[in-house]
Amino acid sequence: MAEAPAEKPKLDEKRKLELQNVLNRCSVITGIFDTRMDNVNCKAFHAIREIMDIYLGAAIRQISANVDFIDEGVKLKDEEKKSLEDVITKIFGDLHPKAPPPAAG
Repeated sequence: MAEAPAEKPKLDEKRKLELQNVLNRCSVITGIFDTRMDNVNCKAFHAIREIMDIYLGAAIRQISANVDFIDEGVKLKDEEKKSLEDVITKIFGDLHPKAPPPAAG
């Protein structure tokens, strides 16, 4: 008989507080980033903030679900993955370039 997978333990309050403090520090960094990027006229640079927001939102969601986002990794929902792909395209351009047309001849 196969055993049922062990249920993951809930985060204890001390660890939850540690993780919340990490997110608070990250939020401060995003605030500083906002202030510093005001003088930068580059859409790709501004998109970095969008990446920060996607990952911070996912980490906050995981803490709410009692999941340790450091030990388990940040898990993105499908719509967050799509948003991340869109932002990365803003920064680096199309990552899936079309094949060149066949050579004439």
